[in-house]
Amino acid sequence: MTPAGTTRITEGLRGVIAVMVTPYRDGHLDASSAEKIARTVGTSGVHAVAALGNTAEVFQLTPEEQRSYLRAVSHADIPALRIAGFSGAARSVLDEIERAADLGFELAMLHEPADPFGDSEGLLSYYRYVAGRSALPIVLYLRTERLDLDALRSLASEPSIVGVKYARADLDTLSRLLGTEAVDACIWVNGAAEMRGTQFLPLGITGFTSGIANVRPDLSLAVHRALVDRDAAALADMLALIEPVERLRADGNGKFNVAVLKELFRAAGTDVGDVRPPHSPLSRAAIEQLHAAIATWPQRLEPRAAARI
Repeated sequence: MTPAGTTRITEGLRGVIAVMVTPYRDGHLDASSAEKIARTVGTSGVHAVAALGNTAEVFQLTPEEQRSYLRAVSHADIPALRIAGFSGAARSVLDEIERAADLGFELAMLHEPADPFGDSEGLLSYYRYVAGRSALPIVLYLRTERLDLDALRSLASEPSIVGVKYARADLDTLSRLLGTEAVDACIWVNGAAEMRGTQFLPLGITGFTSGIANVRPDLSLAVHRALVDRDAAALADMLALIEPVERLRADGNGKFNVAVLKELFRAAGTDVGDVRPPHSPLSRAAIEQLHAAIATWPQRLEPRAAARI
């Protein structure tokens, strides 16, 4: 990888990573809307866009829908770093990563295997197999605590694993990992969105993934700016606006996680369809709560230069 490529990846992962939703029309993937969303978000100032993350209902998309989605995103001319998400059998994932590389994606985000069996050693073997053969640098997306400390340390030292989207609750494990050259060469990302930014900041982590950035990237960028500037007052103000929406997204083990974002699109004048099970559509009460929360949001914030570190 060239120095310019390394810098671009570093800046992308240390910034706001917008994890895009999947738009539907009449229950089917709406590729033209996916391209439009990618173009709008990817030119908004966010540092990176991620296609086929959990916010995209990735596990409810067919393989052909996933490929169509990536093609649509690739057609958008954007300055933001392009990340494509993948899950499933290792050999299939490698084939899909190669297709994504041909489309111009720059990083592959690897979801945790859905297989309920296997311990830390098995997961380590899976990740190493993919990372050692991938056509793109890898970002691991970790949500469970199945990988133990030694396995995490080993993976962070793999040259082809350039980042970790850390959505685990155990920040103590992460704090124990950091501090060695090999581990710190890997870029650690707050994988749990804006509200956990204050928890990751003492570890020197300012980059985070965001769902709200689909519709209001200016709010996410303001949170990032406050994190980078260590501006506690500005950060508290922004998080107070976002907290009611994120609380609603987290309700019921995240059953409204995506539906909230799609309602935000509708409130902004764009219909991107409903959600697919096991995601749940918003109840009437939830819709009322959401609209009451966003009624307090300011109009579009004045654009500022994206914060970089």
